[in-house]
Amino acid sequence: MKLHTYFFALILFVLPSLSSAQIKAKKTNVLLIVVDDLNTSLGCYGNTQVKTPNMDRMASMGVRFDRAYCQYPLCNPSRVSFLSGKRPENTGVYVLNVPARKALPDAVLLPQYFKNQGYFTAGAGKVFHNAKMSDALSWNFYTDEASIDSEEKAAIDTRYGGGDGRPKAYVLTTDGGKTRDGLNTQTIKDLLNAKKDQPFFLAAGFHKPHLPWTAPKKFFDLYPVDKIQIREDPKMVNIPAVAMQTELSGFAQPDSRAAAIQGYYACISFTDAHVGELMEVMDQNGLWENTVVVLVGDNGFHLGDHEGLWAKLSAFDNSTRVPFIMAGAGIPKGKVLDQPVELLDLYPTLLSLTGEKDLSKLDGKSLLTYMQGKNNASTYAKSLVFHYDPKTKTDVEGQTLIHKDWRYTEWGKGEKGAELYLRKSDPNEFLNRVQEKSLLNLKLEAQKTIQLGPVAKPGESNRPRALLEPGMVTN
Repeated sequence: MKLHTYFFALILFVLPSLSSAQIKAKKTNVLLIVVDDLNTSLGCYGNTQVKTPNMDRMASMGVRFDRAYCQYPLCNPSRVSFLSGKRPENTGVYVLNVPARKALPDAVLLPQYFKNQGYFTAGAGKVFHNAKMSDALSWNFYTDEASIDSEEKAAIDTRYGGGDGRPKAYVLTTDGGKTRDGLNTQTIKDLLNAKKDQPFFLAAGFHKPHLPWTAPKKFFDLYPVDKIQIREDPKMVNIPAVAMQTELSGFAQPDSRAAAIQGYYACISFTDAHVGELMEVMDQNGLWENTVVVLVGDNGFHLGDHEGLWAKLSAFDNSTRVPFIMAGAGIPKGKVLDQPVELLDLYPTLLSLTGEKDLSKLDGKSLLTYMQGKNNASTYAKSLVFHYDPKTKTDVEGQTLIHKDWRYTEWGKGEKGAELYLRKSDPNEFLNRVQEKSLLNLKLEAQKTIQLGPVAKPGESNRPRALLEPGMVTN
């Protein structure tokens, strides 16, 4: 028996449960679902191609934040931010290999807070960036199962073996039960059953739809390549060169954009099926009345749009906008809220829902009153990203400010360019209007708001590996 399997059995069946008094004192559980690289290609967000019945059902049961944004469009910096309640400017984490605890040794991270309050806390899958970077102080139990699906393992090995970094999909002939996400889903299901009678904070971290795109054949069959609908984008106008960068810049385009999108959509539906398994256990145990369920993506993902951008790390909406759905205890049903919110708001909102009053140490704001019908406490969402300039071999800071009606982005404090997009006439951000005199006051308002924000702490930033010269190192 593997060591982690033995420890899991110990957690489930040997460690004492909390007393009835403790249970009564802590009535609201939390199930946090974090999905890697999930953009808003969901039915409930208006994508009529993608089949996501379970996420759609969750949205209908609770609140869907239509315009939610990550604070850094890359896996680890985003997760360190929303799990610590601190902006990336204040964490100094802009790369993939800095653990939250190393950057913030004295922070009370989100699962740790609940553990300190007497909750049983457990995670399975990609919650923090990976198993090596998980936080021991946060969990009573944590695992990120290695795949025992030989086809998935081969695809992962190919993806991380260097060389061609283009998006690629792999059809699994298996049922997916032995993939990483399949195994981790079973772990969370077991924990929901075992810990249903005591306060818990459980976190399910799904690897898909992160590359490589691997899913069983039945999910690919939902999306015949010749039926994939691809929007014809207008020409991009006045876009500064520094803005046109993602994690995969420098690699060639996929052989088929439609086939690549098929793989991404298949992985979304595969993940949706896993979400459905968790919701079924919630139904069976009657947990919706005393459990807050949250589903978020850690960052968005380009799919060949904007003249061939793929993946994340841009400041555009497709990279920074994420799904954010809440349902269950204390959550209004069937609401769609359209003011900009931040993943940073997740931590204080969960604390508000579970009775915590002092949110002063967190950079975000509670969304509880917004869900209850009052105005959002903030007009803007903000994201930070660094882009690499191969000519000067320097990193350029990008600060982007998102209003319901517009987005303003500034590169290198404006010295490397700026962007202004109007949501009503240009919802997908192709026409940069920053030079228009009629919009000068709006631009000045945005600049002032950015200047009032925190100054980014020094730190390494992630650089697209295909843009680096031989011998240069990227994180």
